[in-house]
Amino acid sequence: MNLPLTFHLRDCEQTEQFGSVLGDLLRSTSSHPGAIVVLLSGDLGAGKTTLVRGLANGLGADDTSVASPTFTLRMDHRGCDRPLVHIDAWRIGPGDLESIGFDELLAGNAVIAVEWPERLADALPDRSIRLRIEHAQALEIKAMGASAQVGELDEENQTERSVVVDAVGFDDRQRRRIGEGLSLLVKASLIPLPCCPVCGKPPAGESSPQAPFCSPRCKLADLGDWLLMRHRIEGNEAPEFDE
Repeated sequence: MNLPLTFHLRDCEQTEQFGSVLGDLLRSTSSHPGAIVVLLSGDLGAGKTTLVRGLANGLGADDTSVASPTFTLRMDHRGCDRPLVHIDAWRIGPGDLESIGFDELLAGNAVIAVEWPERLADALPDRSIRLRIEHAQALEIKAMGASAQVGELDEENQTERSVVVDAVGFDDRQRRRIGEGLSLLVKASLIPLPCCPVCGKPPAGESSPQAPFCSPRCKLADLGDWLLMRHRIEGNEAPEFDE
């Protein structure tokens, strides 16, 4: 199955299990030679450190020693075949990467998990596993066109999350291996990615005037269907319009 993929994680256990499967898929230095950067984006409390704990488990490291490295900036964990390095970029910027030995890490074979990668801008390598974690309830609110802060969410729903995973800069074989492994081994529901309602391709971004279509051409094609009365409302023989 091709990347990107989106999973619905019902609780912390499924979040860790997702990380563990991903860690196991990245464990082989022959299948994925060199350092691998895993970028974890998401709001405060979205589950980034929980997922890194699973990543450590999949790499054969001591997952009980994984904690948010906000004050130490970098934490190293010994894995079976390759180490895990956990970096929190909340308090640093691109100019601080040299002081934590980032270039040396890229020259090795570690899996480098970076929380808050947005703060490092273009200083990160193009080749990376990218994870976007969001609270499930926040996604529902966004879908309704509203906005919410994490603190406004119901506490009982804050363990439900979605994670979008993609592999950028990897060859097709590596992307396919990661995508198929996750889809087969992760014990969580796959969420279909949104698609253009006309052609089925990935839609334009949310901020694009073409959304949810992929292009102006598909947007016009859909408008043409309405004008030519080709659309049908379920349960009705003909389309209905407000007077």
